[in-house]
Amino acid sequence: MLLTSNLAQPIVDSVMSIAQQNINIMDNRGVIIGSGQKHRINTFHKGAKDVISSAKTVEIYPDDLDQYTGSLPGLNMPIVLHGQVLGVVGISGHPDKVRDIARMVKMVTELILEQEILQEEIRSQFQLRENFVALLLSDHANTNHDKLVKTAKLLKYQLDLPRLVLVIDIQPIINLAFTTYGLNDLVATRAREHLVQLISTHPHIESQDLVVFIEDRLIVLKHFQKQDPEIAYTTWGLALLKLLNSDSNTPLQLGLGSLVMSYASLSQSYQEALFALNSCSTQDTLATIHDFDILSAYLVKKITTMESCQPLEMIKAKLNVGLTRKYDMKNTVVALLNNNMNITGTAKSLYIHRNTLLFRLTKLKEITGLDPCKFFNHALLCKIIFKR
Repeated sequence: MLLTSNLAQPIVDSVMSIAQQNINIMDNRGVIIGSGQKHRINTFHKGAKDVISSAKTVEIYPDDLDQYTGSLPGLNMPIVLHGQVLGVVGISGHPDKVRDIARMVKMVTELILEQEILQEEIRSQFQLRENFVALLLSDHANTNHDKLVKTAKLLKYQLDLPRLVLVIDIQPIINLAFTTYGLNDLVATRAREHLVQLISTHPHIESQDLVVFIEDRLIVLKHFQKQDPEIAYTTWGLALLKLLNSDSNTPLQLGLGSLVMSYASLSQSYQEALFALNSCSTQDTLATIHDFDILSAYLVKKITTMESCQPLEMIKAKLNVGLTRKYDMKNTVVALLNNNMNITGTAKSLYIHRNTLLFRLTKLKEITGLDPCKFFNHALLCKIIFKR
């Protein structure tokens, strides 16, 4: 760690109120980079240079000043972290009178710096995760396999687990922080860090989940088992939302994408989650791509630009498990669409009894949840499924 004036001066300002004496902090060259006596900043301190060389305390008495260029009477002690001398902290006054307070100042200074190092490590981890997730969710994930593998190894993150993407717009929380503490980038940064730490310690966030920020959106890459039902996704999302709302008392909204089997498809889940989030009404707190109204609107918008959509494939899979063969469901639904949802006309065109058709449609709703005769968006999904 490099000791800079940006770190040193705030420490001096904080510690001087405790010490009631002038405090200097010097870097590893012996130059004063923080001081209660501002005119001394950026001047050379011979006593500090001797501390750096010896890693020992240097006491300067009034009679010793001619030996120590740029110094005043006082006590100068090495700032040591993890066995390394980072700089020097000095307190002005007669050494015999300030010795005890100097030890306290040294201890407080080292504690502050240790905390700053820890925070810097956390910020570096945040940045690494954010860059990693941004690449995962981009259109370039497939072409950056080696880079993703290396970063995943650093993060102890298994790339090819089934995951979905959750997106929460946290702008309301940032706005509240600005209102409370003032319009400042540091305020926004601290608010984001607090949210990540809050969520990361929640029992619903596990070791193979990632929590990051992209602009003012909170992004979670959540691992689920392939066999987990869709209700598990929404239950988990609502629990997370409840945690955030209870912490900030600020109403938030979230969007859920579909569960994908490969990291290469996470960008699709992300786009689905964004679309779902943007589909939230003012009364909604959670929107999911598995909602038929949202899914149909998404497909109409994206149909020409995407190769597949996981929620749509899930509906197709349900249809293929007996429905299509046993109940001739494809021909039934196509005939229904061609007859503008008219039950009598559809039954005639299929040469089946009206009750047989109604039975098939009941099975369709029972297995897939689709009710094309009642809901336009359900009919639209049927048209996409059977006429793509």
